Amino acid sequence: MIQIEPFGKKAQCYILSNSKGMKLSVTDYGARIVGIYLPVGEEGLRNVSLSCPSDTSYLELDNYVGATIVPVAGRISGAKAMISGRQYQFTENEPDRTLHGGTNTANEHYWQTVLDEGLNQVTFSLELPDGFNGFPGPVLVQAIYQLTEDNEIRVDYRARSEQDTLFNPTNHVYLNLTGDFNRDVGEHRLKIHSTRYAPLSENNLPTGILEAVEGSPFDFREFAPFKQGFDSQHPQLVLAKGYDHPWLLEPADFPVEVVSPDGSVRVQVTTNQPAVVIYTYNYPQEKLAAYHGVFSLECQHLPNACNIDGFGSILLVANEDFLSQTVYRFDWVEE
Repeated sequence: MIQIEPFGKKAQCYILSNSKGMKLSVTDYGARIVGIYLPVGEEGLRNVSLSCPSDTSYLELDNYVGATIVPVAGRISGAKAMISGRQYQFTENEPDRTLHGGTNTANEHYWQTVLDEGLNQVTFSLELPDGFNGFPGPVLVQAIYQLTEDNEIRVDYRARSEQDTLFNPTNHVYLNLTGDFNRDVGEHRLKIHSTRYAPLSENNLPTGILEAVEGSPFDFREFAPFKQGFDSQHPQLVLAKGYDHPWLLEPADFPVEVVSPDGSVRVQVTTNQPAVVIYTYNYPQEKLAAYHGVFSLECQHLPNACNIDGFGSILLVANEDFLSQTVYRFDWVEE
């Protein structure tokens, strides 16, 4: 059964449960993940997802938390790109850049909702009109959340456009597997099946070069704590004040895994996307979480791919179907 509760002035919150005691709450405001509740040991339900109590509190504090980011996650250099031989100018919401699709984007909108009790699934839908922040369209977008009996949160993004456009969505769920968002995640252990990452320039855009992780604090081919970067003076980590970088993923059952400091909680990620961007809340809203108090696992194409040769294509061809699939699988110690 999917429970429905009011979530501020206009939004609704949808609570999905499985037989293992896990719960997932999502809201139509920004098609976002609100809470991920795990029945860890004797403590009861532990929420490991950073969240706000209402739609208006997201707007006041940090409107990216947990949200669906469309049409294009990350930064676009020059706030422009060529699409099918024509240059398009996008809304510039950072100096000479477009961040997360521009202003008044989908994370600030109320999406239409369809529930599927049988699949334990919620589908949010939104149409991005032609010219929305400069992007051609219209684009019909669906964000689909499912909680399975295997303790998996399945996140599908589907889209279809009437014109050639750019599309590179992701989800901004922020995690701390201890459930204590005032505690930094330095002791969490991370593993990434990746030999290359994308360094950033001073303007937080990828330099366009993929560097080897070997011998650097970006090497998580074996489990290592986040603090190997937090304690480092590596120029990239000084520049970003932590991790805010893309890794190019290699084939694996679970290309990304994170384990809590005490080993009691684990999240494993699988995706059909080529990269993961990991952000460690380097510029925190301290009413929500501490500096380095959470981490993201944003599965997507490499940022600014539309303007960097060799970073892949984020072109969505008119009348073709787009599908991004990411699964977050949780397990925990039951005492």
